[in-house]
Amino acid sequence: MADTKNRWLIAAAAVGIHLSIGSVYAWSVFVKPIVRQSGWGLRNVQFTFSIAILFLGLSAATLGHFVEKHGPRRSGTLASFFFGIGIAGAGIALKTNHILLLYLCYGILGGIGLGVGYIAPVSTLVKWFPDKRGLATGLAIMGFGFASLIASPIIQRLIVTVGLTHTFFLLGAAYFAVMFLSSQYLAPPKPGWMPEGYKQGPVSAGERRTENELTANEAVRTRRFYWLWLMLFINVTCGIAVISVASPMAQEVIGMTAFQAAAMVGLIGLFNGGGRIVWAALSDYVGRPNVYTCFFAIQIGAFFLLPKTSNALVFQGLLFLIMTCYGGGFSCIPAFIGDLFGTKQLAAIHGYTLTAWAAAGLAGPIFAAWVRQRTGSYSGTLSASLVMFAPALLISLLIRMEGRKPRKEVPQPVKAVPESLDRMEERTFPAELSTLRNVMDFITAHAEKAGLPAKVILRVQLAVEEAVANICHYAYLEEAAINFVNYPYHEPGSFVIRVWCEARTFEVDLIDQGLAFNPLSVAPLDPESLLEHPELKGLGIHLIRQIADEVRYNRVSGKNVLTLIMKK
Repeated sequence: MADTKNRWLIAAAAVGIHLSIGSVYAWSVFVKPIVRQSGWGLRNVQFTFSIAILFLGLSAATLGHFVEKHGPRRSGTLASFFFGIGIAGAGIALKTNHILLLYLCYGILGGIGLGVGYIAPVSTLVKWFPDKRGLATGLAIMGFGFASLIASPIIQRLIVTVGLTHTFFLLGAAYFAVMFLSSQYLAPPKPGWMPEGYKQGPVSAGERRTENELTANEAVRTRRFYWLWLMLFINVTCGIAVISVASPMAQEVIGMTAFQAAAMVGLIGLFNGGGRIVWAALSDYVGRPNVYTCFFAIQIGAFFLLPKTSNALVFQGLLFLIMTCYGGGFSCIPAFIGDLFGTKQLAAIHGYTLTAWAAAGLAGPIFAAWVRQRTGSYSGTLSASLVMFAPALLISLLIRMEGRKPRKEVPQPVKAVPESLDRMEERTFPAELSTLRNVMDFITAHAEKAGLPAKVILRVQLAVEEAVANICHYAYLEEAAINFVNYPYHEPGSFVIRVWCEARTFEVDLIDQGLAFNPLSVAPLDPESLLEHPELKGLGIHLIRQIADEVRYNRVSGKNVLTLIMKK
């Protein structure tokens, strides 16, 4: 991890990865040449794309924890190998004329590369851009949406000049190189890092600030996760259903020629990609719940009007508006997850959520074909989608309403502890320096119970002593706006120390009800400044950061919760 990296270059690296994997949307360019060269059926060839989208969702869900554990650089590197080998392997499948090898390489291996490559840079961007979550993730996911516009003409040209098989070889090598090099720059910021001058402000419209950073397993046990999953599933299912029949529907509903309809389909990619950045950036100002409410309200109106219009420009305008909402649904999800569940395991939660994309990728075309067969009209697809958007709109309102509920005390999860420390222990102390001896006795006793080495116990003592001193000196002060001074409350406050063990760590929570203050928001001290100005404040916080293996901060129900984590 490093805080010396340029976060905009991190964003550029993420765009490079997404531009590569987003070329999967150009699969349709390959379909007819593959059918001509191999003799395989059209449906069998198209099934390759469905497998890739399926494994995108499955790999994102199953390997999200890998991304959290090993970081974006290793995860992006892994994705580059899977995706590059998958694309090049498709060329071998065509050369040997084995369709099952095509399914394995492009569908399964390429799909795994898609899933890991999709979530690795996005989860990192959310952490680098706490002030612009939507904009940052929108930039990367915009690359995924625009990729087909860039890749399609290149693929078409390569097929003509070097042949179909060698096209896959060249693309596999090129995508591997771009993804591999982009991944080497990816890294998360240090814990507690904030952009210069950024202060965590009030909650934006409709946004619910999560009280605790939830793990992926905790998130999937919440109602909000399944609401988010359903909204994405409905948005993608209806969007894919329209994309899959856009050309014949335009010819049927408003009498466009095949050439005009094809040109319209080409522009769909432009609005799909543009919607990803525009809606995501807008969500930073109006809130993610409000944006999703707009998605479904707009699409209900657009799907209602589409079959009723006879004007080609109005029809295309409505269709392009739908496509911006379709693309925006993807780009706003990562930031929405960060709002609801925190960023502790965002990659894993995002991976679980993307199973909705995998399911919709299979359900959308089947849904459109089934409705067309039953109704005998493409307009039936629009009417059926209209019905599906009603519950999606309701869900978006429910999430927004929950975001406005008053905060409740969040119970601390029960932690698994070793036999030597058989239960979580906590104790309340008065916020006075004279209590430090009792605090040290409490901490030392439990650190010894946990079997910590002597060197680690000393580090725990030093870190806790600095944190307690900080609480005693600054927590229970009240600011008077008239004369801009701080003065103590009439009654001294108190603080709680809670200790427990994990399998490999010893953790200490220090909880006080004083003024809201995130010590991790304080910029790291410059060693040269310390030599010149030894009276500088913030030395204790700097020391805690150096001593502890990890430091976390949360503001829970009006309380400061500082967590110190030491590895055994």
